[in-house]
Amino acid sequence: MEPATDPKAGRHSADRREPIEHVFDASTAATLRSALRELTDYREVVWSFAVRSVRVRYKQAAFGIAWAVLQPLALLTLFIVFFGRVVKVDTGGVPYAAFAISALVPWQFVSTGVAYGANALVADGHLMRKAYFPREAPVLGGLISYLPDLGVGLVLLLATAPITGARITSSIIYLPLLVATLALPAVAVSLPLSALTVYYRDFRFGLPLAMQLWLFASPVAYPLTRVPHSWRGAYAAINPVVGTLEGFRRVIAVGVAPDWRLLGYGTVTSCLLVLAGYRMFKRLERQFADVV
Repeated sequence: MEPATDPKAGRHSADRREPIEHVFDASTAATLRSALRELTDYREVVWSFAVRSVRVRYKQAAFGIAWAVLQPLALLTLFIVFFGRVVKVDTGGVPYAAFAISALVPWQFVSTGVAYGANALVADGHLMRKAYFPREAPVLGGLISYLPDLGVGLVLLLATAPITGARITSSIIYLPLLVATLALPAVAVSLPLSALTVYYRDFRFGLPLAMQLWLFASPVAYPLTRVPHSWRGAYAAINPVVGTLEGFRRVIAVGVAPDWRLLGYGTVTSCLLVLAGYRMFKRLERQFADVV
């Protein structure tokens, strides 16, 4: 005869879950497909990092999320005084306020998102030593946490259009697409920089200067027409934010569709940089917990 079994005991034992143990083998590297699958499985962790970043950033700030409005307005004032009146940039008939702020708001997302993402692993090093999660989660969560700031800035652009002289038309339907293409170069730069910063803290000090150089290498304070027409395609391919920033300017300040050729060049470059940067990140991540 077979031994009697207790159905209740069997049910309780089935409900128990064995703890999951993660073992890292430094001699092998995860494939890109498996890394993306794991990141999808841990999407709630990425979201948790994003929510925590928003809460911490504005927790003890008197103005709170109003800083998302005050920062671009402060830069806009500087640009109007210097570039609009002293240098007198030719904007092709577009009021300089609308011309500048339509590119400043998306650039602010790239600048602040990259600055935060590049330092995310060092800032969350204590968590990496205590628990397992995909190492890119703090970086991506940090970038996501700046999307509300970008949304507030875009609402500000639309609300102040009668004051700045922006021409709001049905072309604003392209804004979600532009936001998506804007996030790509931010991810492409943040992932490898965050990995390198773990090993070489010099990147923390060089990043502000690099971001300033990137700002002046992008058509934020000056129009794209300053670049010869024959060089604009190469310009957009080398600097992947060019097509997107020009797209925001055309959609919000001018009221027309983006330049699809420039946007396409930048998007292709951004996708290639994301792929290369992510591979580099995954190669370097195996020693993060030991070094950070």
